[in-house]
Amino acid sequence: MRLIVQPLTDRFELCARLGLVLTSWVRRGGFDGCKIVHAVLDGSPSAHAGIEPRDVIVSFNGVPWDSVRHLAFSDKRHSEITAVVFVARYFTVTTILLRVSPEPYRSLDRIATEAADVIAAQPTPDTTPYRNPRLDEQREFLATLGRGLRRR
Repeated sequence: MRLIVQPLTDRFELCARLGLVLTSWVRRGGFDGCKIVHAVLDGSPSAHAGIEPRDVIVSFNGVPWDSVRHLAFSDKRHSEITAVVFVARYFTVTTILLRVSPEPYRSLDRIATEAADVIAAQPTPDTTPYRNPRLDEQREFLATLGRGLRRR
């Protein structure tokens, strides 16, 4: 079995074996050629690994996303894929291990139907800018400090 990404619409692609609905990355912030996770399907290897919407897939097994053509999966035992991911909620890049079973986690037809339902419910990618939560904490601290100094 191979990692196959199939187009669903002009904006979205489905990686059925990993349970990811992806959208292309618009050139921003040094992540050229990466894919943004639009949705993670329930019960999928990606959901079990903790990948969430708005995370950015940078590479699989050390190969940049735009160079990945296929990944081989074992038909007899679990396969492990190492993904480098920009985790949006923590504003950091990390390595995530995905365990993929020999059989798809659900029938491929049901996976495609679920992905189509997700896209119908949310037909446009989330374009909210990424924010570093640590900078927000620092701004809040500096504002509090500034208010304290003005009182003196």
